[in-house]
Amino acid sequence: MSVQSEFIGFHERIKLDYDVRSELASKRDILIDKLRRSGKLPGFTEFNQGSYGMYLGVEPIDGKEYDIDVGLRFNVNKADYDPMDLKDTICEVLKNHTEYGAKIKKPCVTVTYKKDGEPSYHVDLVVYVYEDKQDSSSQLFLARGINAESEETCWEKSDPLGLIDYINDAVTQGDERDQFRRVVRYLKRWKNRRFSSTGHSEPASIGITLIAADYFKSVSNDDLAALKNLVDDMLALFVIKTYEDGRWLYRITYPMPASLDFESGTDAFNKMTDIQMTDFKDKLDKLSRDLADVQKEPDEVEQCKKLNKIFGDDFHVPEAKNVSKKQSTYIPSSSASGAL
Repeated sequence: MSVQSEFIGFHERIKLDYDVRSELASKRDILIDKLRRSGKLPGFTEFNQGSYGMYLGVEPIDGKEYDIDVGLRFNVNKADYDPMDLKDTICEVLKNHTEYGAKIKKPCVTVTYKKDGEPSYHVDLVVYVYEDKQDSSSQLFLARGINAESEETCWEKSDPLGLIDYINDAVTQGDERDQFRRVVRYLKRWKNRRFSSTGHSEPASIGITLIAADYFKSVSNDDLAALKNLVDDMLALFVIKTYEDGRWLYRITYPMPASLDFESGTDAFNKMTDIQMTDFKDKLDKLSRDLADVQKEPDEVEQCKKLNKIFGDDFHVPEAKNVSKKQSTYIPSSSASGAL
């Protein structure tokens, strides 16, 4: 028996909707045009980054907002600007653009939009400058900080375009990459259901995505097996960090790829405490056991019931009378994949 057809349907329901992508892109373009026409900023080029740029967006749950990350590469030298100069100007230009205005955060400037009377989606504008503006391949630096007085405010070495290419090129284009994108989305939906988004208790999506890029192994027409294999590979990366309050605490330290030009020692999970990381491991352990139970279950309807408990109601449970028909007629195709 196979639940592959139900996995494909689940993926279609959780991947970021095309209309939402278009709406976010429209808001992005309006913001960029306003910044360019302000006359207060040097020239820049923009690019999509984060899950939007990596084609890994997932529909939010529990009232969370849609978002798009937009990188702005300003054609200036790092030596000529302080980290907050451009962020402060962007915030000033956009302060009355929406009811919520613009808000400076450590890595970006955020503009939030309302829909149906509630915050619905936001655009994160990330500021980058060059080491040498005359050389488009020179080192980029990210403007990190909330205000000029903070000790954390700095120019941080970054390689956002290299990171996008690293993820997008990690798996051979075609059915394997389609499955890779589906499996990453399954893990992101599981993560969003199992962790609070407040503070840093939720594992960073980029950390999970990087591990997937490095360890994913395609299993033809079997997303369940591919997902289970990746979860087990992730679990194998945890190492004992310390012993505290009667239990061992574990951690994954996962730096940015050595081939990219990020700040030395940058760790995808650095914001999480050892206790939070151990909670991550415990929940991955349970996910691995639950997926193993699904694999052992001989009845497809029962398999889907178990998967529904893992992933929520977007993973549908078929009626028993339709199962045999689906098994005999389902033929996976790239058109039902994660490619966008």
